[in-house]
Amino acid sequence: MRKEEFCDILGEISGRYVEQARAGRGAALLGRIPRGAVAACLTAALFTVLLVLPSSVRQQGAAPPGSPGGALVDHPTGTAGEDTAPATSELHISMDTIFFNEVAALTDAARIWRDPELYDHIPWDKNAVMEYYGKDLTPAYIPDGLTAAIGNGTASAIADKSGNLVEDTVWLSFYHDYYEDGSPKLTEDVAAVKGFSIAASKIGLLRDCIYLLPENEVKSSDIAGTAVTFGYRSMPYGPYDPDTHEPSGYYDMYVAEFEHDGIQYELTAEQMAAEEVVKIVSSLICGEEGSTGG
Repeated sequence: MRKEEFCDILGEISGRYVEQARAGRGAALLGRIPRGAVAACLTAALFTVLLVLPSSVRQQGAAPPGSPGGALVDHPTGTAGEDTAPATSELHISMDTIFFNEVAALTDAARIWRDPELYDHIPWDKNAVMEYYGKDLTPAYIPDGLTAAIGNGTASAIADKSGNLVEDTVWLSFYHDYYEDGSPKLTEDVAAVKGFSIAASKIGLLRDCIYLLPENEVKSSDIAGTAVTFGYRSMPYGPYDPDTHEPSGYYDMYVAEFEHDGIQYELTAEQMAAEEVVKIVSSLICGEEGSTGG
């Protein structure tokens, strides 16, 4: 099913979600149930993904958020009339329905060395990247306080002497601040970066996310018909105690892996809320900016 068809499906609104919307923010750590999801002239479709968040997804340090509210992704469906605004549908993703698989490690993302006698590096500017991928890879939703890194939207592809591409990965980064050399800056309170990066490829990503569960037990979540594998890990940060070697604390790292429109994506987010990660992924899939109800 195409994303346009999925996002335009008219569904029934559960009374439970209406009551939650009226109640406003609950006791959950992250997110808010959106208010005003029902209007007299509503042309939107509200679809709730019915999955279950594992009750025990944790590692030493902080555990991932448990039962936040929801994320709304607005999707234009056309114009109802000349004097009216474009009609939109809303994809309601309850965070209770997203699976978080515990991450054991991320493999080394360093590039494979290619013999220059056998391979050529091909610089891609933004136009070349858009022509190859058929779209701008920048997510429609970027959380407040994060800015794009210099060089986003460009890449260095690698091809063999016959012109066949062997590497086409494009990296995009969005962090709270950067050092003079362009690398993400660590935050003051937590010695770690804050923001997210996206890797995209048509022929295969160079790194892999390793989960604690066996491969056949890793669970995916459904967002607008696209299977997304979300991962979580509690990451330590220094300085470390010289005697006990204990870290100063822990921060949240989230990973999202999925394939959409023939493109493989891997998103890695640090010091970000789970809800924000889901909204970024949703905006990449549905192509519209996500929003949270009040």
